[in-house]
Amino acid sequence: MFLDADKLQTYTPAEILDALSRGHLGPDHRMLKALLDRKDETLKAVLDFSERDRTGDTFDIASELIAIFRYFKAPEGIPFYLRYIKEDPENVPDEVVVGLVEQGKLALEPTLKLYESGEVAFILANLRVHDPRILSLLLDRIEFDLSDSALLLGIYGDPAAKEPLEAAAALLEPREVEIKKEIQEVVENLKKGDVDKPALEDEPFDIWDLYPEQDDLPVESLDEDERLELLAHSSPDVRATAAYTFFNQPLDENVRKALLNLAQTDPEPRVRAKAWESLIDATEHTEIVEAMLQALRDPNVSVEERGGLLVGLAPETDRNEVRKAITDLYEIPKGRAKALESMWRSVHPSFRDFFAPNLSDKDIEVKRGALWGVGYYGLKSELDKVRQIFEDEDLRSDALFAYTLALPADISRGRMKGLLSRIEKDAKGLTEMEEELVKAALDERLLLAGKEPFFRQQED
Repeated sequence: MFLDADKLQTYTPAEILDALSRGHLGPDHRMLKALLDRKDETLKAVLDFSERDRTGDTFDIASELIAIFRYFKAPEGIPFYLRYIKEDPENVPDEVVVGLVEQGKLALEPTLKLYESGEVAFILANLRVHDPRILSLLLDRIEFDLSDSALLLGIYGDPAAKEPLEAAAALLEPREVEIKKEIQEVVENLKKGDVDKPALEDEPFDIWDLYPEQDDLPVESLDEDERLELLAHSSPDVRATAAYTFFNQPLDENVRKALLNLAQTDPEPRVRAKAWESLIDATEHTEIVEAMLQALRDPNVSVEERGGLLVGLAPETDRNEVRKAITDLYEIPKGRAKALESMWRSVHPSFRDFFAPNLSDKDIEVKRGALWGVGYYGLKSELDKVRQIFEDEDLRSDALFAYTLALPADISRGRMKGLLSRIEKDAKGLTEMEEELVKAALDERLLLAGKEPFFRQQED
């Protein structure tokens, strides 16, 4: 069930948490207010939710549960924190550690029972509760991790740790200068009664700072039936986003009918535009292309909707009226970005000369469309300009993809690794994500040349 984010007070906290875990609600200030205004009901719902099997949830909302426990300073959260640590003691989020430390003495006994890792030792030291059992386990760690133990004993602040630390330091080799210095500093502080500053900062917890005032639904992560349901959502933004998740996807008859109905009947031009765009892979169906052409011939169609229509009709640029409509849209400043997108998606030879003049345009979307056109049309003369755009953080990914498509090279599977190395050098290095993007572009070149992809096949 998708909840109305502006009417969350009408839903129970349990319903809100369930919707969050399914991706049917975005985490934002509206969600927080609806939960935090009802402390007792919310704490019960959070506790119940934290104890259930969450492996089938679309989204892991553990961070939300932790934040709510911390906001209410609720000791009910201690078992949840400890289960979290037990499940993966090597990767415990800071907020879990801080949540336990905030509980002080209340967290001592259950945390001691869990003790089996350095992470738990860190938590116990930061609790600042003097207990002979904590001191004993921290001292036991000296034997196998002296440096870490010195740090934890300094945080813990018990003067009884002085002699064991001094004895351990006396056994160190002369070359182990740094660790001797660390231990000496800890011992001096313990002698003076000074306690090292906790490793965890005592900054006030502001739950509101963790979330935006309003957040969008994570539509792209939902399954097909859920996205189809969202085509009837009350928010135009949600309807438009849901429609666009079907872009460049195989469309079955049910989805085609739903998108066509949305394109023809939705009251909002931006929603209709996204629905038309998402029908780009359905133009082999006569009823779809006829409906698109009929809408295109309507002189009252807005520039925004016309842009969506023409992207959807990009496979139909053998038709004179479609090509003319694209060039007409190009002459309208507000329509130029979509006109360029329609052009490069069509790869019709008549559009070849439209891209280079727009590589310096001030409008980022126009410039983006020009880059993709340079790539798909293989405009080698523009590669110097494309390289310069590598420095533009907002367009670097687009420039890398275009550069990879247009770079002169013998396109064969055996040359792909060499091309990847060359592009990495020209781009002055690639992040992991950028490398995947370049690999995808190289595979695209192989596909366009009628050959099998190289990198995708390797990964498969």
